[in-house]
Amino acid sequence: MNKPICLFDSGIGGLTVLKKLLEKFPDEDYIYLADLARVPFGDKTKEEINSIVNEIVKWLVKFDPKTIIMACNTSSALVLTEYQNKLNVPIYGMIESCAKEIANSKYKRISVWATNLVANSAAYKKAVQKTNNSLEVEEIACPKLVPMIEDLNYDNDEKENIIREYLEKTSKDSEALILGCTHYPIIQDKLSELTKVHLIDPAVSLINEFSRGVVRNASGGAKPQISLYTTAQADKMRRFANLYLCGDFKVNLISLNTVAV
Repeated sequence: MNKPICLFDSGIGGLTVLKKLLEKFPDEDYIYLADLARVPFGDKTKEEINSIVNEIVKWLVKFDPKTIIMACNTSSALVLTEYQNKLNVPIYGMIESCAKEIANSKYKRISVWATNLVANSAAYKKAVQKTNNSLEVEEIACPKLVPMIEDLNYDNDEKENIIREYLEKTSKDSEALILGCTHYPIIQDKLSELTKVHLIDPAVSLINEFSRGVVRNASGGAKPQISLYTTAQADKMRRFANLYLCGDFKVNLISLNTVAV
């Protein structure tokens, strides 16, 4: 295996980032960790998030990665800078690259759907207005979305009702809606049926930045290795991975949870 690109999230949401990476950089090796034992991250404290991320990063560094991606907006909002400062491995988050592109766009008002922690921290607003303080940003906490997406038992009507609930909270004059949690692109098709507002997946901006900063593997014909790990619910993880990544994947179950939250 070449030096892998390592990603992590609280659950299956980061698969949306992995999918885009595979499409853009098919010759890379990837390691993805879902901490399904402690999903969701968005309802935890900053201290709990920091402890969890510390465990995850220590585990990922053992693979000698070329880079680590926090495929999670919550950890990106709360602890990314700390880990960028203390790791010798390049580490990327989900917010800054998107915020820079939005700040330099034509938009005058945007909305962000996010977890409680991200919305309450005003992470996107602060990042956008650092460059363009005239751009209005509203951040809407959507605590029902991650459990809905992670739970395979919700029917279409239940999903639509929850999505409509948050659309009603979203300003009608917003020109774009940032999907500020990596789980949310999984419902992007359904969301597109219910609103005409422009939907923005921050993973696109992340990959644009990533492509400028990371030395990629040469295309040598060898099949890349994709290794998937989870801290719980391996069968669920496998079903989501096979469906969303269109393959037949093995999912490895590991234990990290010395931090029980």
